[in-house]
Amino acid sequence: MRVLKSVCAILALGLAACGGRTSGLMTDGPVAEKKGDASSLIEAGDALWAERGDRAKAEEAVKKWVEASQVDPTLADVQLKLAYGYYFLANAHVKWDKNPDDAMKALYLKGVEAGEAAIKLQSPEFAARIKAGAKWPEAVKSVGKDGIPGLYWYATCLGKWGLLEGITAILAHKDDIFAIMQHVQSLDETFFYGAPHRYFGVYWAKLPFGKDLNKSKTHFEKAVAISGNYLETKVLFAEFFAAYSDDEALFKKLLNEVIATPDDVDPALVPENRNAKRTAQAMLANIGDYF
Repeated sequence: MRVLKSVCAILALGLAACGGRTSGLMTDGPVAEKKGDASSLIEAGDALWAERGDRAKAEEAVKKWVEASQVDPTLADVQLKLAYGYYFLANAHVKWDKNPDDAMKALYLKGVEAGEAAIKLQSPEFAARIKAGAKWPEAVKSVGKDGIPGLYWYATCLGKWGLLEGITAILAHKDDIFAIMQHVQSLDETFFYGAPHRYFGVYWAKLPFGKDLNKSKTHFEKAVAISGNYLETKVLFAEFFAAYSDDEALFKKLLNEVIATPDDVDPALVPENRNAKRTAQAMLANIGDYF
């Protein structure tokens, strides 16, 4: 069971593809054609998103962006807003509901689809290579820095979906996600507050065979150095490195640091950090689950 959970946890941060689902990159889909000016819808969504800590406003923001994507499906930025929007709704709001799995799974799948749409728009050469049957570890090398967001949110949402869908989905193409994160790290290790280092911090702590806690610690420390004000990093540092190192003192230290940090330590991250603090409180309240 511990090995199974280890594999699941590693891939929860992202997965390149999954069993039982045909990637949208493998199909042509409708041609993206602009039908009108979506700017007012985008602006309305952005204004609502600024208050995304309010669940109703976050949901309404996503609806506005969906409308914008229908008016002008050629805008990669709107697809990226949607991919993160669905991720945030699931991770910061729906996960606290009673029996949230089905609703979270549906949101993550929508995030996958938005990520695929962004990839097609941002990295058409890469999308074409995947459709032609190229392997991800090689094909991903054709994606430049501008294509990182689409790749990352596609992989992340698909991994979250796979975790809820089951082990077959999770295990499919596990090497692909590793290749994606390596590529993201090589292009911009600071992306989304040190995201690739967070991923590898989890990866090396939870790897069933060949785990390396020293590597895990190094990656988590780099992520904290890149953006210590993104509190989710310390939550993961505690959950994976500290717990798997059997270091209860570090576990408590990291989570208490999260809780003690002002909500507005970074004004752009208040909703995300409030969610991280809520998670930290829950972990401390259930510390027996970790030690």
